[in-house]
Amino acid sequence: MDEKRISASIQIMTKPWLYKVCEGCDSILKETAAICPSCKSYRFDCKELSIAKMAKELAHSEQKTVTEDDLF
Repeated sequence: MDEKRISASIQIMTKPWLYKVCEGCDSILKETAAICPSCKSYRFDCKELSIAKMAKELAHSEQKTVTEDDLF
C-alpha cells in the first residue's frame, strides 16, 4: 500500500466538504477547481458521502491518472 495515498485519503475523508469528485474520470479535486486537470471535465459530484466513499476506494487502488509530477 502507498502510504501517501492512504494519508491523502484520510485527509479527504475527514474534510470532504473541501473536495469534489470529477464525474469524467473519478479524480478527487479541491472544491475550488473549475475544471478537472486530468480529463478537462467540468461536471462534479459534490456530495460529501460520495467524496468520502471515493477517497476510501482510491486509498486501496493504484494511481491511474497522470499527474504533473509524472510529466517531469
